Amino acid sequence: MKIIHNLIKLLTIRDQQRLMDTGFVVEPRPPMQTRRQTLLILSALLVTTFPTTRDAYSADPILKINVMGSGQDTNVVLDLDAIDRMPRTSFSTTTPWHKGVTEFSGVSLKDLLATMKFSGKKLQIIALNDYEVEASVTELEAAGALLATRQDGIIMPVSDKGPIFIVFPFDSRPELQHQSYYSRAVWQVAEINIR
Repeated sequence: MKIIHNLIKLLTIRDQQRLMDTGFVVEPRPPMQTRRQTLLILSALLVTTFPTTRDAYSADPILKINVMGSGQDTNVVLDLDAIDRMPRTSFSTTTPWHKGVTEFSGVSLKDLLATMKFSGKKLQIIALNDYEVEASVTELEAAGALLATRQDGIIMPVSDKGPIFIVFPFDSRPELQHQSYYSRAVWQVAEINIR
């Protein structure tokens, strides 16, 4: 109840009058300095009680992998920590979607499949918005496909192509600067099906 009274103190005079008309007792409005202190304390509480971006991604599954066929049917769900425990790869490159050179880091497709002991010939990559790409595992591995979880060292949020962005080293391999590879650079990857 005390919290409610403290929040009411922050209301405008007109809002306080409306509450008093309903029979609710409203204390006088605090001076400006007290309101600032109250807002500062509330802000500090919000910052300390909500998880960091890292904590939020660590606990939540961000990638589902389904292996189908050849008696190897398996479904695995990975969170950011599981992906971070795999061998790390990084490179800097330009892309059609970023300004200037950007550093990407994550796990290479080759290392992901080797670490998980998955094999297959074809991948179906599905994004959060249901964008789909089918591609040969051999082609993607040879092109250096990276499942990037970080851009310039920062975990990629969904609002900026995260949590996983399949990207290629476009600058170091001119043959990758082609629509066939740009269309395979899938962001907001949610699921990979291996056949």
